[in-house]
Amino acid sequence: YTCNVATESCEKLLAPTPLLPTPAAPRRAPPVPLRATGTHLRGLMPCGAAGSCRGGQRCCRARGGSWGCCPFAQGSCCSDGRHCCPAGSRCTGGGWGCTPQRWDLL
Repeated sequence: YTCNVATESCEKLLAPTPLLPTPAAPRRAPPVPLRATGTHLRGLMPCGAAGSCRGGQRCCRARGGSWGCCPFAQGSCCSDGRHCCPAGSRCTGGGWGCTPQRWDLL
C-alpha cells in the first residue's frame, strides 16, 4: 500500500490518508449570550485554541504547528504532519504507509 506523493492522495485501502483542512472560521457576527453548557459548536471536536474538526474526525498536529483533521475517529496521526492512518494501524516511514498493529498473545 502506498501514498501518491504527486497528488498527495491514497492509492489503496491502508495507505496514509491526507489530513483534511480544518473548517473555515465562521464569518464574524454580533456577539451572542454565553450558554451554561457547551462552549464549542455541536458536532465539532476542538483542536487547540483556534480550530476544530467535525464529529468523528481526529485532530492531528499538522506542519508548522497548525491542526488538521484525520477522517478516522480512532486514526493515528503520522509524524510528517500531513497524513494519518485508519484505526488499528500506524504510520511507517513518516507517512509513506500504514501498518496494521499486531496484538500477539504470549
